[in-house]
Amino acid sequence: MRGCDKAAAAGVLLALGAAANLPARADGFDLAVPAASVPAVPARVDEAGIAGFLGTWARAVAAARATQPSWSSPVVTTTGLLEQRVRFDVQQQNAKGGQQTTGFDGGRGVDLIVGPTTEIQIAAAPYLTRTTPDGKGDAGGLADWPFLRLEQRLASSPASAGNYVLTAWVQAQAPTGIAPFGSHAWTFQPTLAFGKGWGDFDIQGTVSATLPASRDAVLGHPMQSNVAFQYNLWTLLWPELEVSWTYYPDGARGGRNTVYLAPGLVVGKIPLAND
Repeated sequence: MRGCDKAAAAGVLLALGAAANLPARADGFDLAVPAASVPAVPARVDEAGIAGFLGTWARAVAAARATQPSWSSPVVTTTGLLEQRVRFDVQQQNAKGGQQTTGFDGGRGVDLIVGPTTEIQIAAAPYLTRTTPDGKGDAGGLADWPFLRLEQRLASSPASAGNYVLTAWVQAQAPTGIAPFGSHAWTFQPTLAFGKGWGDFDIQGTVSATLPASRDAVLGHPMQSNVAFQYNLWTLLWPELEVSWTYYPDGARGGRNTVYLAPGLVVGKIPLAND
């Protein structure tokens, strides 16, 4: 029986080898796969293709910036200029009674210019810590996450011409915040940003409204305006004064107003390498 099995197996191998037209060997047929039938594996990524894509993108970004003013971004007020950058903020607020709140990131993130007049922002969730004199109100954790902003520049002109910008955007915010820092509702914030310059002096501002998808009886529909007054000194220095005003027409704070004045100094832009 064993002899028959071996003979049958040999017959099968011979038939397969003949059907595949494989070269014969002294002890049977060579079943190795020919090298030509193995697909070639790329030795490395097409670096020229990646470099070409990045070069084309860089030229498109430069072209988009060339059609707008070259002001500095204010500390608080969000600029209407198209920007390509990574931004990380740390903020500290001292309130009445000794309460201190520190915020890390502040909803900033990565700004990308994706078209001649279009920008997107992908942000991280802010992290806040709060301390009180008696320790009873201490807290730390994530705040609500303004994860995406879609921005469209409506009109602009560089400093050599009209020296102005007009931009609109909408930002979506997810309710990721813990109890002391969160709204517990999805919100959307449409915004109109503007700016006008006269020589070394410029004014940049925004007007926005917060539209909650739920809990609007509590959260209301607050309206906010920010205006920054800047003056450029010796190319790198931008002393400024910002005014932030929020009005609550309804909700738990209906009829109330808050106003903040923020003097500041921006240093930049500092080139790190030659173009």
